[in-house]
Formats: sequence, C-alpha cells, structure tokens
Amino acid sequence: MSDHDTICALATAIGGAIAVIRLSGSEAIQVAERVWQGERRLAEAPARQLLLGRLLGSEGEGIDPQCLAVRMPGPNSYTGEDVVELQCHGGALVARLALQALLRQGARHAEPGEFTRRAFLHGKIDLTQAEAVADLIAANSQAAVKLADRQLRGLLGQRISAVDEQLTAILAEIESHLDFPEEDLDWQPPSALASTLVELGRELELLLATRADGEVLRGGISLVIAGPPNVGKSSLLNAILHRDRAIVSEIPGTTRDTIEEMAHIRGIPIRLMDTAGIREGGDIIEQAGISRAREHLLAADLVLWVMDASQPYAGQAWPEWPIRGKVIPVANKRDKMTGAAMAGLPASAPAPVYVCALDGGGLEELYTAVEQQVWSNPWAAENEVAVAARHAASLEIAVNDLAAAAPLAASEEWELAAVHLRSAIHECGQITGRTADPDLLGMIFARFCIGK
Repeated sequence: MSDHDTICALATAIGGAIAVIRLSGSEAIQVAERVWQGERRLAEAPARQLLLGRLLGSEGEGIDPQCLAVRMPGPNSYTGEDVVELQCHGGALVARLALQALLRQGARHAEPGEFTRRAFLHGKIDLTQAEAVADLIAANSQAAVKLADRQLRGLLGQRISAVDEQLTAILAEIESHLDFPEEDLDWQPPSALASTLVELGRELELLLATRADGEVLRGGISLVIAGPPNVGKSSLLNAILHRDRAIVSEIPGTTRDTIEEMAHIRGIPIRLMDTAGIREGGDIIEQAGISRAREHLLAADLVLWVMDASQPYAGQAWPEWPIRGKVIPVANKRDKMTGAAMAGLPASAPAPVYVCALDGGGLEELYTAVEQQVWSNPWAAENEVAVAARHAASLEIAVNDLAAAAPLAASEEWELAAVHLRSAIHECGQITGRTADPDLLGMIFARFCIGK
C-alpha cells in the first residue's frame, strides 16, 4: 500500500437507490475514463460538473447505461488529489461490478479512512478535523452533530495551534539565551515569559476541562432504571422512549432480563436500561435477572432509583450500594398518592422527583434532574469545543509541562525550561497532527468506514 496509489471505494451504503464510487489519486481521471464513457471525455469536461454517460466492464460489457460522473481536480478537492465520483444505480451487484472494473484498470481498494487520511496528509484538514469526520458519522444526537460540526470547522485545531505558535516563539527566545548568553539582544523580561506561559497553561486547562462533556456527547451515558418490583420501571422506560418497548404488568417480577435501548434526553445520548425488580426471593430465572441488574447498577453512569409514591418509603429506599455513578430517586405513581407523599421519608433523604409514567406528569422535571447530573455546567452542551480522550491525554501532559516551565523561565533556568517547552509543543502537535507518528495516524483512521 502506498499513499501515491490511485484508490477507489464505495462511498454509500450497499442496497440504496444510488451508489457513489469515489476515486482519488494522480491516475483517478485516467482510470475512470477506462470504465466510463460519455459524449465528451471526462478529462476535458468542466470541473465539478455532472456528466451523463454509461459504465462499462473491463471487457467492454455494459454495467450501467446511465451513470453520472464528476471530476474534482486537485488541489481543490477533498483529498487534495484528483478526485472522481461515479454515481450509478444502486443495488449490490452494479456497485460490485463497477468496483471490480476500476480495480482491473489500475486502482487499488481504499483502506478504512484513507480518503480523509490523504486530506490530512495534503494539508486540507488537521488531525482534529479528520477525527471530527468520524465523530459526525457516528453522532447519535443533535448535540453531538453540533460538536462535530464545530470541530470540523477547525475551532479546536485553531485554539491548539494558537497556543502552539506562541510556545514555539517562546522556545525560540529561550534557545537564543542558550546560544548567545553574552549578547544583549532584545529579550523579554523573564517574568513576562513566565506570565505568558501561565496564561497559555490556563488556556489548555480550559480545553482539558471539557473532557467529560466531550465523552458524554460522543459516547453517551449509561442510565439504568432500577428499584423494587412493581413500582413502574417498565412504564417509565416506555414513557421515555414514547413507545411500548417493555411489557407492563401488575404482577411483580414481570421484567426478568435487562432491556437496553438508545434514547435522547435534552440532547444527551442515553443507553437506557430497564432492569429486573430487586427483591429477595423469586424463582431461579428472576434471581438471575436480579443478579444482572446489580451488575448494571455497579457500572452505570447514572441510576434512576424508582419507588412507588403511594407506598411507604421504608422497604423502597436506595440500598446504598457502592456504585460509581450518580443516583436520582424517582417517586412514580404520583397520581395514586393519598395524604403525605412517600410516608416515612426522612428529612435527610434526597428529595425524589415525583412522576407519573402513565400520563407523563413530572417527566420534564426528571429530564432536568438528569441534565443537571450529566453536565459539569449548564452550558456544557453548547461549548464551542469539547475534547476527546486522546486530546485530553496530551493536554494533561502539556499543562503539567507549562506549570513546570513557568517558574524555571522566571528564574532564568533556560535549559530546563526548554525541555518542558519542547514536550508541551510536541503534545500540542500530537493533537493537531503536526508531530503525529504513523502509528497514531493508523490507530485514528482505522476506526473510519471504508469510502470516507
């Protein structure tokens, strides 16, 4: 495999009405002309203009009598190379025959993410923007789409690059101290250099603080609905999903296995799980479900502990298990309450959110409670950027390096300060791709789909 090969791949899902096949490389136009024929040659046609022609096999046999073709010459293309897209009729067979014809004419099948990798290698995008392409494809909420869009427009890369440029300038000045110690050059005061390093460290700390929000937007959270039997857990699941996903019955122990669904609450991607009612007793199957419910509770990011608002608090309370997530007490069946709510609820207990899963009463209050527990601040969903785990790992190193470099610069310990600055600059480059090594690039682009 070479970055100079002409590559091709199907850019649309198999089975749709239209199949789009993408080619990129120095021979993309020539290879495409060997399998596509129109009234005029593709190489002579205006750039970025769709042309109608027919698609032929390697032996000249017809594949598709009506196939559109468009050429996008480099460097003004997605990859920075000559790009051709063929838009033929969909279905698995036509697309497969078209790909086979292109491969026989000298193209190579693209690796996962290779088109976007070439865009990065040719300077069309930085590494944060390349990652945003994958984030956009994998987005499962509107908030995640907005985040990917902002990153794809370069907002994260620009902030990192701005810090990188200032650090590089400071390093150049520090190295001039080392190279020309006897000269009286126009140097900044050491205290000014140290102050700038502190400010740049704070900028990186602000980016690092968005890590938790980035993880939520990209991967979502696991939210487990748990509680005693017959308190309305399955009804609450159905209410959140707006459909009858789980069987609802007055018989305790109806839910015996975990039900998992994707949902969205106030733009937050949620892996929603309904679990078996937790109680002592029950048959072997129910006990297996209870055991599985306990496992999910221990691993959950957030737990809705559901109770019956019409029944006494005693016997329904959260059992204080050592879970890593947060717990929101939910008092369901508020429509059946008579007299004091949750009789016996101690003043020291967390106030539950009162809901009625059957008519949707109180759900907005519940969603607000979930939102407050998830976001680190009320504006997290609208953050300009939110870094991923890979970015955060490099940011943490860079922040520590700048914290160490600032006092060293102030005391004119130039050589030691330079060591930390070089490390911080390297970590910034790891984020944008300026100093990224081939192994890192391979790891990032391996998670892309073929054809992107």
